[in-house]
Amino acid sequence: MSSAGSGSAKIHRRGWIDYARGIVIIYVVYRHALTGLLGAGVNIKNAIYLVQESSMPVFFIVSGIFIRSSALKRGLDTFVRFKFESLMYPYFVWATIHLSIQIFFSHYSNYAKGVEYYGYLFTFPRAIDQFWYLYALFATMIVFATLNFKLLKFNVPLNVVVAIGLYVSSYFIKTDYFSLHDIAFYYPFLVFGFLIADALMPVDSTFFKGKWLLYTLPIFIVLQIYWRWQYPDTNRLNELDFIGFVAFVPITIIGALLIFIFSYHLDERNWLKPLRFIGSHSLYIYIMHLIFTSGIRMVFLKLYPQAPPLLMLLVIMAGGIFIPIVLYKTLMQLGFKALFEPPLAVKKLIFWKHKPL
Repeated sequence: MSSAGSGSAKIHRRGWIDYARGIVIIYVVYRHALTGLLGAGVNIKNAIYLVQESSMPVFFIVSGIFIRSSALKRGLDTFVRFKFESLMYPYFVWATIHLSIQIFFSHYSNYAKGVEYYGYLFTFPRAIDQFWYLYALFATMIVFATLNFKLLKFNVPLNVVVAIGLYVSSYFIKTDYFSLHDIAFYYPFLVFGFLIADALMPVDSTFFKGKWLLYTLPIFIVLQIYWRWQYPDTNRLNELDFIGFVAFVPITIIGALLIFIFSYHLDERNWLKPLRFIGSHSLYIYIMHLIFTSGIRMVFLKLYPQAPPLLMLLVIMAGGIFIPIVLYKTLMQLGFKALFEPPLAVKKLIFWKHKPL
């Protein structure tokens, strides 16, 4: 995820990345809107059968595509501070806002929360709904950067070995405290982004025009058939055996590449431009959407409980996608930039003696 670019950054922006982010963030909002309706007792069917963790690896892969150039540009010390500024600052600000609203309206929520959850911001981010992602992404990127600056030196085979080791270990790491499971689980997807960066990022890249799809698509289809046969009703990774846990990786990676190819061709033809616009604001949608999907759902069930479930879902999704974008732009225009980016005083605190970027 990332914020919308500005100035010269827009000139060099790869539009397909925003298309890919747009596709994934729409699915994330869909899943959370659907889960909220089901939790409220609404009789609605799931139209997209994916393992719950299928969408987030795409964001880790995209982050991995940029991680080497960003880390080498800044150096480890400044890279850590830069990522704290861009990931952990909005995490603490918006997770606190989100949690405060949930506590205040706990009588109307599907999942009541108390003041003890403020402590979980530091120790147990999975308890703070969707915000665990920012915490886990920050931690995973810092682990990657530290290992590579201190030990691996961005060596490809060594990074692959570490990624495989961490993924296997994540099957046995059952705790979510300090995102330990998520770091080990998502690390290989970050590394995969690092591995394919040189193939995807050049302006004259032939990756999207190559014939590799002809060879990987049959593998993807076979894996999908196997998955539907072996795990027909499974939508959580902790319900899988070890074989399914391993098979999840190639299925997810090939699926991500298919999203990238589809996104590339949309960008090349300049089709579905609203999708690219949504993707360029994916961070703001992600950190705010549950506030509005929950609010719209409560209003629906209070004022129009007999509404068709599909209508509820579509309205909730639309609100969860577009209200955060409008609110972000409005708040920025009104001078509330500090809700999304640390003010200078905080930047100086984060960077200490270093010059903020």
